[in-house]
Amino acid sequence: MDFWEISETSLNGRKDFSKGRVELQIRDRFDLTDFAEIAYQAKEIIAQNFGEETLKLHYALAMIAFRKPEVGREQITVSASKLLADFGENNKKKHYIPKAERDANSQPARYLSKEEKLRALAYHGYLLKRLEVSVKAWRIRNKIFTIEHSNLWEIFQITEVFHQEKNTLIDIEITYRPGKWFDKFAGHEYLREFGYLTSEALKLDYYQEKMALRLAYFALFALQQHKSGRYQIETLLTRIGYKNDIETAKRNGVTASNLKRSFDRGLKTLGNFEYPYLFDYEPDVPDWAHPNSKVKKPNHWFETWLQLNGTLRQPEALPKHPPQPEPKPEQPQPPKRPARKRKSPQPAANLTEPIAFGQWVREARKALGESLRTMAKELGISASQLSQIENGCYPHTIKPSLKTKIIRHLGLNE
Repeated sequence: MDFWEISETSLNGRKDFSKGRVELQIRDRFDLTDFAEIAYQAKEIIAQNFGEETLKLHYALAMIAFRKPEVGREQITVSASKLLADFGENNKKKHYIPKAERDANSQPARYLSKEEKLRALAYHGYLLKRLEVSVKAWRIRNKIFTIEHSNLWEIFQITEVFHQEKNTLIDIEITYRPGKWFDKFAGHEYLREFGYLTSEALKLDYYQEKMALRLAYFALFALQQHKSGRYQIETLLTRIGYKNDIETAKRNGVTASNLKRSFDRGLKTLGNFEYPYLFDYEPDVPDWAHPNSKVKKPNHWFETWLQLNGTLRQPEALPKHPPQPEPKPEQPQPPKRPARKRKSPQPAANLTEPIAFGQWVREARKALGESLRTMAKELGISASQLSQIENGCYPHTIKPSLKTKIIRHLGLNE
């Protein structure tokens, strides 16, 4: 095993056998405590070697596969036009060009035709096709082991679809399924984490909404392992790739302000999702640390801010299970029971305490089957504010008018 580059703190090793080809190694099925860790480390390797756009396609293919009952056994064909719509590319007027790729006289952005967008997506499909997984399988009786190689995704075809008369490219179809490693090692459980990724996260632009995108991708897997979701700001930023930015910000006040502004803006973007990702500061944090605070920051605020703690929360919506095969016609269907509307729970005796009030609000909202964002919109506040109220860590005293509005919205009198 000398040719493997194995990290003792990681479940995956890797080896670059040739330019542009990356191999993932899963050392032993019994080393694995959570499939989310494998999925997250695969994300890191794809992002580092191929880029965020290839990673986005990887996520999209996984989300589609998750909803297939026979995943791993059937070939899946997906239209690149549909993927462009899922990524929000149809609404983007211009394509941003990174500085490293610009010529001296080129503009930072330019228009892309539909054909260019389709071919770019196909290019990322070719990159994913080169990703390989290796699984070590022990043969106990013979005291030997084998290393089984297969592609991460079996991409069978990338088909260009042309208009017969105009001879113009109108679409590209990608036909794929998980590689052979999937049935033997992972199975459907591996894809479960991808069910938590909302379609809104796929529409985030890497260049314009980098912080929000990284937070969403991190929360997707990390919160399956770290159930409490409690993170220190510095730890969270380091985990999503801002270690070098932190070191620079400690020496440069402008960089420090920009980093916090990006963090606040990213959280605001995620908090406005239909199923929002939220980060709630703990109750004892200073007022100036909260987003959009008008309170002046003290000297050396950046070091203090890095040490603050909060809780990262993923969307409340759970992933949908794959569709089950329909029952045979001859099997009688049991009559469906009419759904009963649940009543909002009665309030606790003392709702003056923020924690008690927040707990009651959450229970009442869930009993009514209402999402956090929907209720916040009805109340005229942000989803993040409502989350802070439910967790008893609202940075200010709740105004009596807002409290009355919440109680009435939940169907009870004061």
